[in-house]
Amino acid sequence: MTSSSVWPRVRTIGKALSLVLFAALLGTGVGRPAVGCGPLPQASEGDGITVLENTVEYSFAQHVTFTLRATAGAEIERLYLFLQAPGDRQTRSETISIRPSRTITVEHTYDVRLSPLPPFAVVDFWWQLEVGGEMVTIPTETFTYQDNRFRWETLTGTSTGGESIRIHWIQGQGDPVFAQTALDTARNGLDAMMPILNAPVSTVDVYIYDSPHNLNAAMALTGREWAAGQAHPELGVALVAIPSTEGYTTYMTRYIPHETTHLLLYRVVGPTGYPFVPEWLDEGLATASELMPTVEYDLALEQARLQDTLIPLEALCIPFSPDYQTALLSYAESGSVVRFILDEYGAQGIRSLLAAYAGGASCSSGVRQALHISLNQLEAAWKTSLDPQAAHKATLREVAFWLSFPLFGVLIALLMAHTPRKS
Repeated sequence: MTSSSVWPRVRTIGKALSLVLFAALLGTGVGRPAVGCGPLPQASEGDGITVLENTVEYSFAQHVTFTLRATAGAEIERLYLFLQAPGDRQTRSETISIRPSRTITVEHTYDVRLSPLPPFAVVDFWWQLEVGGEMVTIPTETFTYQDNRFRWETLTGTSTGGESIRIHWIQGQGDPVFAQTALDTARNGLDAMMPILNAPVSTVDVYIYDSPHNLNAAMALTGREWAAGQAHPELGVALVAIPSTEGYTTYMTRYIPHETTHLLLYRVVGPTGYPFVPEWLDEGLATASELMPTVEYDLALEQARLQDTLIPLEALCIPFSPDYQTALLSYAESGSVVRFILDEYGAQGIRSLLAAYAGGASCSSGVRQALHISLNQLEAAWKTSLDPQAAHKATLREVAFWLSFPLFGVLIALLMAHTPRKS
């Protein structure tokens, strides 16, 4: 991610994250805790338990208040609250202090500042009650943890491939044309990338903030103050900062396809394969998906090529440097490498790479499995493609090599002697 053109995405799961927020978000969920043996019974009127109220209110990035009112045929002796957010490695739990009674009214505040919830996630929560010495679970409820500091408007649509798209923007920070442009851009980006990635069809949510400041505040970003967009692939959510001022179409055509491509890639490789996808492939696909070329990328790439300062591809297997200029070149190189693979191996080459990494291949072994060349050979072929004179120079070097042999020189002379000359 960049201030206006480089778009590092929040990377997670074993990728040396530079963003604190995601360290607690990704991974595979674990089962809900059970007390005693066998499955816990669900609360029902047959158990003598009646739920009078089970509600949630929250202040984004501050706290969540859970309210439970319930009655039972016997004393409710203990009460526990459990939360499960997408990607949680461990179910969150809270022990609620109550006075044993057949009727309870509880308001419990969960401090999001101490234990953040994934933004825009659908969070499951459920209560367990100890009633008459037995543990009973109240059926699971959900709430969407949206940034309610703002009022959001929504426009929905569908891509050609059946992808459901929801565009959300802050009320008063855009008009119907702004929203429709965002929807069309998302649709065009998905239509371009779906045939390449062959991703399962699902729903994409794009939230458009009116400024990087508000986006960064919402995400509690650290270490990359110039980030202006990010994807939460495990949530199916892309977040971008695009003010509804003149020129917003340009930003949309770059940022929205970039972030939504991350979501598609995550679906292809799954949560267990995603950590193995090298950064150059993940960000390269996202960069290549941008619907408008970024001049800064082209300039950075050409300058590095002329100065022989291109970053080795092996160094781009891991998360990119937070330094702006280094990140700029990293994204430029990654997008260029992906386009080269598409030109040489087609969409099947990309899908083969993703299949290898979904299976847990390393950065280098994934290239060998999918493309049958080494990572260094891929890099060398890509570099050659950057120089329009490279192929000509290589041919001259090869001819010079063979001319160093006397017999080859004689053969060339004989061929030239028997070549008809134009009059």
